[in-house]
Amino acid sequence: MKIKLRPEDFVVEELAALPAQPGQIAIYTLEKSGLTTLDAIAAVARAFDIPRKVVRHAGLKDRHAQTTQHLWIERGPERSIEEKGLALKFLRKSALPPEPRGNRFRIVLRDLDPVEATRLAGAAASVAADGVPNYFDSQRFGSARHGEGFVGKKVLLRNWEEALKLALAKPSEFDTESRQKRMGAFKRHWGQWESCVEKAGTRTEAHVFGYLARRRGDFSGALKLIERPLLAMYMHAYQSWLWNEAVGRFLRKSLTSDVLMAARYLGGYLWFHRFVPADLINRWRTMTIPLFAYRTHCTDPVVAEVYSEVLRAEKLEQMDFKPAGHNLPYLKGEERALLLFPEKLVAGEPEADEMHPGRKKASLAFELRRGGYATLVVKKLRLLISEGKEGDVGGVEIADE
Repeated sequence: MKIKLRPEDFVVEELAALPAQPGQIAIYTLEKSGLTTLDAIAAVARAFDIPRKVVRHAGLKDRHAQTTQHLWIERGPERSIEEKGLALKFLRKSALPPEPRGNRFRIVLRDLDPVEATRLAGAAASVAADGVPNYFDSQRFGSARHGEGFVGKKVLLRNWEEALKLALAKPSEFDTESRQKRMGAFKRHWGQWESCVEKAGTRTEAHVFGYLARRRGDFSGALKLIERPLLAMYMHAYQSWLWNEAVGRFLRKSLTSDVLMAARYLGGYLWFHRFVPADLINRWRTMTIPLFAYRTHCTDPVVAEVYSEVLRAEKLEQMDFKPAGHNLPYLKGEERALLLFPEKLVAGEPEADEMHPGRKKASLAFELRRGGYATLVVKKLRLLISEGKEGDVGGVEIADE
């Protein structure tokens, strides 16, 4: 099974309530393709000649998709923009920003085995009834694609130099060629800060290495020069991975092995249930599991047990999650639903896939509440329709993931 082979194969529309009361907040819809949300925001800021930080958004949308979302700007201009890859349309001025509710997805599943394709409708009904574990999928972990660990974990351990190395000097095959080249150079010349300044390609890189050239050894101070939103993303990525690990262990403690299936993702393996037993479904529909933080207290004994196991495996203690100090982001605890239930899930009839002779394609449409990953729905469908296939662990090929 393959998805995102073409941008039009993966369409995402943000669902939001727009405030009726008039005000000074300009609200827009942003349609884009081939751009990250941050790239598009930068283009909007240039076109309006305003700072990027005043262009607000509710979430990041995939670059390898056709997406529609809302932007808003306090006292923003009442005009629209159309450029290559994006169209910004002014809607209205309101007293409050839009209130995101979730997303609507239209996905084309390609390269389906003809026999597996016939099982898609039944698998979709099963997913709608029993949901999927509400994991964070690979898109959340782009900052760890070098395969050498999480910046956020190094920050928790107060290992400032290693955190900085992971952020700036660990190239990944997923990075652009120019970024790979720069990061490789930083890795080779680590400690030779003047040389790193010469090779810097961004303002942040120049600031960080320039600071180290003046104040050698102050890696904590240098780390603080990385944009706070980016540092926060590093921290949240690790917190999200811990949540995934805890939920995987929770499922394996709660269900028998014959009910479980596994799928690969960037962070390792995700465990899925074929179905939720009748004696658990009502509780699990409303159950939440906390994102772990300094003051997290797990009331459910199984959840407390699995988090203890995860922290022990990571050689961490809860005390390590205490805020690290001025200008460094820290992890906040919040509850996240255990299960995610796609709404209005419809699987289209399989038909010939023009991109893969002899194979099938099918469309999929559904809605998810805010924070849910559509790729999880696809992963579980892949597991269900390929059951019994020797050696299959639910790999879903995603172009350029």
